Amino acid sequence: MATVSSGSPALPATPPPPVPAQAAAAAPSGGMSVNPLASLRKHPRVALAVACAVAILGLPLAWVMGKPKYEATAAIYVSPRFMANLDNSENSKFDSTTQYREYVTQNAKTINRFDIMVDALKTPGGAASGWIKPKETLEHAASRLQGALAIEEVPDTYQITVSLAGEKKTGLAELVNAVADIYIEKAKAEEFYGSDQSVESLTQDRARLQKAIADKQARRLTLAQELGVSSFSDNDENPYDRLLVTAREAEAEAQKEAIQAEGQLAVFDEQERRGGAEALRAAAMTEAVKDPALASLMTNFNSRRAAVLASVSGLSADHPGRRAAQRELAEIDKETQAATEKVVQSFSKTILDQRAAEAYEARHVEQKLAAEVDRQAAQASWFTRGYQEGIQLGNEIDEARKTEETIRQRIDYISLEKRAPGFVRLFSAARPPDEPIKGGRKKLMGIFLFLALALGLVVPTGIDFLDPRLHAPAQAEGILGLPLVAWLMEKPEAGPGFEREQILRLANRLNQDRQNHGSRIFAFTSVKAAGGSSTIVLETARALTRLGVPAIAVEANAYHSDSRYASANSRGPASRGLAAILTGSGQLHQEVVPGDEDRPDRVPAGEVGGAAKGAANEPGNGAGNLPETQNLAPVLRQAAETYSVVMVDGPPILASVDAEILACAADVVILVIEAGSVTKAELRRAAKTLERLNIRAISALLNRVRRDEPTGLATVALEEFRTGSAPPSPRLLSPWLWR
Repeated sequence: MATVSSGSPALPATPPPPVPAQAAAAAPSGGMSVNPLASLRKHPRVALAVACAVAILGLPLAWVMGKPKYEATAAIYVSPRFMANLDNSENSKFDSTTQYREYVTQNAKTINRFDIMVDALKTPGGAASGWIKPKETLEHAASRLQGALAIEEVPDTYQITVSLAGEKKTGLAELVNAVADIYIEKAKAEEFYGSDQSVESLTQDRARLQKAIADKQARRLTLAQELGVSSFSDNDENPYDRLLVTAREAEAEAQKEAIQAEGQLAVFDEQERRGGAEALRAAAMTEAVKDPALASLMTNFNSRRAAVLASVSGLSADHPGRRAAQRELAEIDKETQAATEKVVQSFSKTILDQRAAEAYEARHVEQKLAAEVDRQAAQASWFTRGYQEGIQLGNEIDEARKTEETIRQRIDYISLEKRAPGFVRLFSAARPPDEPIKGGRKKLMGIFLFLALALGLVVPTGIDFLDPRLHAPAQAEGILGLPLVAWLMEKPEAGPGFEREQILRLANRLNQDRQNHGSRIFAFTSVKAAGGSSTIVLETARALTRLGVPAIAVEANAYHSDSRYASANSRGPASRGLAAILTGSGQLHQEVVPGDEDRPDRVPAGEVGGAAKGAANEPGNGAGNLPETQNLAPVLRQAAETYSVVMVDGPPILASVDAEILACAADVVILVIEAGSVTKAELRRAAKTLERLNIRAISALLNRVRRDEPTGLATVALEEFRTGSAPPSPRLLSPWLWR
């Protein structure tokens, strides 16, 4: 039950009758599921017809197709690399995998060439194979062999397989091997066409290279004798280069020493710089201080000076001995100065002469080393030119020898190619087949029998799955998007007990809605005519009365009235029905037909549009609508004041406008869907019609559900009602999955 408008409470979305796990799994809410076993029980004749048809057609076909077939296969190897005249020749190998695969494809399409087929059939193996039929020409047999051979490239390998299948295994391998041998022989003959001319040309090139090698070797030997070396190598160092480097280093060192010596001499030269004489005297004085002779002399002078000073100690300034001592001290100082000056002069001359000699020597050494460097450079240049020429000659000789060796190998190879396997060779010969590759009548018959059983099950299931009509509650719930308030089984299949149980369940749910939400007026409208809404209204109202809930059934269906609403006997005045109440010519309490054991209190539709009293208002006779429908809502509210539940039996929602007026006047609208009659499209139209009315609340009820509906829900629910317990779980799964 779904609330469409918030103006009043709606019937709660109570679930359908309890369904065991198996049924719930077969019919999930809001979806569609098919039970193959239920479909099989529903369409046993279709299943049997499909199974028999497949079996009848399949068994003869299996007998014909089950003939054994034998196959012989030979494998041919295609080399991925060509042999070339030169190592770096463009023809030495394929530039890409695509080119190689194109070459393999070319070979595969050449194997069944007509001339190869003819030659293969002429060989002893081909003639003994029995391929040529009696009175058949060789050319016709070769054409048949062309079409019969299966030639395939083996993926990710260098192989091509050649296969031949036949009903007899005798001679197959011999014929396949004959085809492979003839093809390889022709491929080699075509591949090495013009080999003699190639050998002659290569021999001339080899002779030219040999002469060039001899000339270069002679020139290289002459260079070795001139240079005085035994070999030429890029790794060997030029000996003159080492001497030249050493000489240059010595020259640079001599230059440095000469500059340093001249600088040291210029320090003491007064002409070169001012203060040179003082620098020379200072250097000489430094050396003089270190002179042992001067040091000994100075020691003697100091001793004399000390003795003189000791003799004048204590004498007065006027004493005659002090004057003599002072004269002696002055003499000692004069001698000391003279001796020092003499030594300084001597050392000055020595230092100056020494520095001049060192400067001359350094400059002379520098000049000699410069001359030696020039000489070594000339020798190194001469040696380098000759040595490099020798190395170049060696490289050219090595390259020429490699080329000459390649040509020699190519000549030898071409000479042997005619006896070698070549680029295409036999990888594995065909062997006589032992077992058939196809056939087996028993196996094919088993497959067709299994297919017959499978289709016998699938076709009924597909019929139910593609059926546009509604059969199961899950189908209706999936379209409406809400759970059904109840579903009712077909009366003959349900039996009195289960039928009564379902009606009581529906009545109880309506009563619960009355208690919980205050809903009093329940309008029942079917999707199509003859949907069973009248029976549901009468029986549910009677069930409510038995439950102690006063209920009345009001027939508001002028489209097609039901005689069960009329009085059961002719005593007393007959009810003029709802039409008289709406027009004001009658009162509600006067027009109510009292209930009995079989029917509840009820109000018939009455005379509508001048129809005969007590006659049914048939569709299309001009009496399909209630009069004064604006009074319908007050009349129903008046009935709700006397009865706890007012159940209104309305016309089909798609056929009469009275159903729309009634839906707006009711608290809850229950859409009755007849299973097996209403299609999915019709249910969607009815649902959209009710949705546009903006009614208070809506629910749905599926009526006349057959026991063989596709989800199996009805069968399980009926069995559960009769036995009082749910069906047992599958014994193969329950011990493992549902402990």
